[in-house]
Amino acid sequence: MSDAHDSIGLQAARLREARVTNRAKQTANSHGRYGTDAEEVLKSAAPVFPLEVFPEALQVMTREADERLNYGIAFTGCSMLFAAASAIGNSCVVEMNPDWMEGVTLWMVLVGHTGKGKGHALKRVLKEIELQDASRYSVWVEEMKRYKRSLEQFNREKKKELVSDADEPELPIWKKVILSDVTPEKMGRVHADNPRGICLHVDELAGWLQTFNRYNVGNAQKSYNTAWSRSPLIIDRVAAGSIRIEAPCIMVGGTIQPRILPELMAENRGDDGFTHRLLFCSPDAEAKPWNREDYDKSIFSRWDGVMRTLLALPYEVGDVVLPQVLKFKPDAKALLHDWQGILTKKANLCRSAYIKGVYAKIGQYAIRLSLIMQMVRYACREGSKEQISIESVHCAITLAEYFKASHLQIFEEIESHSPLDDLSEEKIHLYHALPELFKKSEGLAIATTMNMAPRTFERFVLNKVFFKKKRWGEYAKQL
Repeated sequence: MSDAHDSIGLQAARLREARVTNRAKQTANSHGRYGTDAEEVLKSAAPVFPLEVFPEALQVMTREADERLNYGIAFTGCSMLFAAASAIGNSCVVEMNPDWMEGVTLWMVLVGHTGKGKGHALKRVLKEIELQDASRYSVWVEEMKRYKRSLEQFNREKKKELVSDADEPELPIWKKVILSDVTPEKMGRVHADNPRGICLHVDELAGWLQTFNRYNVGNAQKSYNTAWSRSPLIIDRVAAGSIRIEAPCIMVGGTIQPRILPELMAENRGDDGFTHRLLFCSPDAEAKPWNREDYDKSIFSRWDGVMRTLLALPYEVGDVVLPQVLKFKPDAKALLHDWQGILTKKANLCRSAYIKGVYAKIGQYAIRLSLIMQMVRYACREGSKEQISIESVHCAITLAEYFKASHLQIFEEIESHSPLDDLSEEKIHLYHALPELFKKSEGLAIATTMNMAPRTFERFVLNKVFFKKKRWGEYAKQL
């Protein structure tokens, strides 16, 4: 460890609020400045992802992936955090106190328009888990063949009373990690078969939100909230019986287009803290042309090695579950507590109950990110897997500030969103030209002067979001 880090360790017990405040200011300067309430959010450029939190080799890899493959630094960086957490699963936890253990569960939302490449990076960094799932599937297929033969023989012998029910062969289990579109019951069953953890990778998160509408929305959100908090998850609506998962570890990650973001607040999803748990990555990214040059397929080889190391972390030894418990080094814990204290003061100054909730979850995420960064450093041979260092906490705080800034910016965009924003320029101009109260014939005349087809106007005026029918042939604007 360098002399600078030794100095930090010696002074950790005497950390002052000014020190953390200065660090927060530096982060704010690079990621966008935010006040204590949504009204104070400055509408500036999107926060810049702090690539420096990763070891140097991964920084180089991420920049090359951006230059060669147009993956985007922010999308790749956030995807790596998600993939690392998915590989770690329940194999490691961090102890805040004897009664408080934190895991690595993340819900990651990559925001961008079509063509921004937001989904490519996520798919690529999850490759090692996909390969593991595929390998386990091949083994499972062969085991199922043997199981079916054994079951047939068992049934024949049972008829002859040569065997008892205790001799029935055991059904093989495909212990997979990555899921896509599944019911809550199926997700619970898969997680029960793989207690280390599962990863719900959804290409378009709008589809994930729609699954809530197939079932009881409140119950679905409650189940996910419970899983995020690592509280025992109980699912009773299962044909084969109830499921209880003592320490759920369910990652959720995927992409979403900006125009879909308002749906996140539908069904009062912010009221129960559901949306507070989301980590947003929404960079100012532009679509880029394809790269004409060939690229080295080994760009991600360093990352693949990191993932293999994390996937190899022990968790189950026979029927015994043995997660490794890490503790913070004293200087690291002191820094984390000081930062969280200032975060709490800022939250107390907020007028928005929603933002108070975001601050609370960001504080919790800082603990989880500390564990993830420590294990990534371990996989890169830059740290141990026994204790969380102050370097990892520094990285986690930087990431927490980034995700806080991103969430507040998304919140401001959603709060200020108007249905008019989704209209074509033609309809927006017409809407502004119409009087507050108008007859249909008057509106049609105005639309005609703007070269709008009569049928287009007639369909538009029937939209109850924008217009209300007062009486026959007379309408009032709603917005």
